[in-house]
Amino acid sequence: MSDVGLAKICRKHNIPVPPVGYWRKKETGYKVNRPRLPVPKEGVELLDIYIRERLRPEFEELTRQAAPEIAIPDELSHALVLRSEKLLARGKLNERGLAISKNGALRHILVSREQLARALKILNGLLLALHESGYLAFWPKEEGASLTVTVDGEPVRFSVSEVTDSLPHVQTSAEKSRPWSAPKYDYKLTGRLQLQIDNLPLYMGPIRRTWADGKYQRVENCLGDFIVGLRVAAAAIKKNRQETEERERRREEERKQQEEERQKAEEQKRKAELVAELIGNWKEAARHREFAKAVETQAVQSNFSDAEKNDIQQVVEWTKEYADLLDPLRDLPEAVEEFVRPESKYWWLK
Repeated sequence: MSDVGLAKICRKHNIPVPPVGYWRKKETGYKVNRPRLPVPKEGVELLDIYIRERLRPEFEELTRQAAPEIAIPDELSHALVLRSEKLLARGKLNERGLAISKNGALRHILVSREQLARALKILNGLLLALHESGYLAFWPKEEGASLTVTVDGEPVRFSVSEVTDSLPHVQTSAEKSRPWSAPKYDYKLTGRLQLQIDNLPLYMGPIRRTWADGKYQRVENCLGDFIVGLRVAAAAIKKNRQETEERERRREEERKQQEEERQKAEEQKRKAELVAELIGNWKEAARHREFAKAVETQAVQSNFSDAEKNDIQQVVEWTKEYADLLDPLRDLPEAVEEFVRPESKYWWLK
């Protein structure tokens, strides 16, 4: 906020401001008097100062473009406008008294029958001017499809609509017995039209999206400014798309990185568990061999019968064979196969 803007607000609310040279005198040691706030005439006033968000520089530059002068023909000629007129002529009115087609409201035009001819002329003049500027309009024939115009490579949706006022509905005596069936609001047609950009992204700054009839202004005189607004909107849509794609790209990179770290941690855990198992088998094999050797020594030193020695020898031989089965060092390549190539054991990893 500029100092001039803040000073204007202060003077408007009778708040004293420092005179010229005030801060310099104070810095150099001069005694300066600070005036007190005057007593408000109508009691204590709470003043909130809001700073309007500024447009991004690239958008602000686009708003400075000269608005083209647009003439509105008396006769309708654009194919999409003629199609809209045909659909609405066969249509009906919705709960607000606005004309809609048999299949529902057209997203690009929603006005009363009294304002339909004017709205169609505005739309016709706008689409013709956009076509001359190289901006092509599309309206697929699928039910519920939106009319869009491609501006600088970006699809922009807009509409012509009539402003309606809403008032709380006052229930009749008949409705009071069945209040759930009564409408919540009553709507009043105003006859005021507005042009509105419908797919302007949020959080892109204070970009204008609506041009409406006012006390002196008519929408017909705003078509040039509206085309400039479409260019700004297209730039905002493009910027938002690029920022969204960049965020998605970063999220995807983070997701891949997290997945790689997760897989790496799982692989570390698998290898650690496998090596621990090999170590355990190696120690267990050594324990079995030590036991077999101790049994053999005991059998030699003791006075066992031949039959008893034969039985003992069977235990020794089995224990040695089992130790060889456990010992990963007996066939080291086979023992480490699963460590290096886990898919050789687990088919689902292939």
